[in-house]
Amino acid sequence: MTLSATIDPDLTSALARFDRAAADRGIEVRRDAPLAPMTTLRVGGPADRLAEPRSRDELLAVLAAAREAAAPWLVIGNGSNLVVADAGVRGVVIRNRARAVSLDGTSLTADAGAPMALLVKRAAAAGLAGLEWGIAVPGTVGGAVWANAGAHGGEMGDRLASVETWDPRSGDLGRLPSAECEFSYRESRFKHEATVVISADIGLEPDHAAAVAARVTAFQAKRQETQPLAEQNAGSVFRNPQGDHAGRLIDAAGLKGLRVGTAAVSTRHANFIVTDRGGRAADVRRLADQVRNTVRETVGILLEYEIEFVGAWEPEP
Repeated sequence: MTLSATIDPDLTSALARFDRAAADRGIEVRRDAPLAPMTTLRVGGPADRLAEPRSRDELLAVLAAAREAAAPWLVIGNGSNLVVADAGVRGVVIRNRARAVSLDGTSLTADAGAPMALLVKRAAAAGLAGLEWGIAVPGTVGGAVWANAGAHGGEMGDRLASVETWDPRSGDLGRLPSAECEFSYRESRFKHEATVVISADIGLEPDHAAAVAARVTAFQAKRQETQPLAEQNAGSVFRNPQGDHAGRLIDAAGLKGLRVGTAAVSTRHANFIVTDRGGRAADVRRLADQVRNTVRETVGILLEYEIEFVGAWEPEP
């Protein structure tokens, strides 16, 4: 997820300019597009405008149109860690569906919109090790870089060689080596600036394809065993505090199964919130805040959110 930088405060005028700029570039744009089906939590309202570029060039064209119009924009991938406000998102939502993946020896290059599962399967088939943990990450490459996603002891920052980026201030493309991405636990520089991840270069190691596939299968089975995959969820709600696990703390506070309206703490994994069909984002937020406050009152630890609240919230989360 990436947010825009400079915007025109007159939203109506900015959107009108974006519509013209998009039309000039042959970009298909939907108005008042529902966003709930585009997230794994399945809650939230519409986007004023929605564009779904399916290639690197289309993505760059949409970004250029939004920049030219000074319209507010938000780039998303699979929507696997997003809670979209019930009032929706003002401005332009860019759902990146650019998914090209290529291999060159032990190097893998992928568009930011490529699902992590696709990368894992391509690497496994080629007998390349180092990304097996990524089968447990439901998002895209761009989201994984943005959040330094990880699982089973691996993190995106461990494997990233470099990132191709787009600067909204200049409209220029650039490249950052991994060392300049400022990775730490579930953190990167991209969370704190409007730079957009366009593609990523990932370094892997050769291994027997069967051995890589076996590790992928084991990680996938562990995920299915421990997470509420059959229910609508947005992945881990909170980051793990140092030396502990958010799920353990929430469970110890007796909060498994706690419900607020259409949202409930999962009975399978306490660090997941699940929603009913037709659920409300406001219920998710109230429940998450209640869990956070209870854990703080119980054990004195203030959990940090791993999920992202986006859109027109009143008041801001």
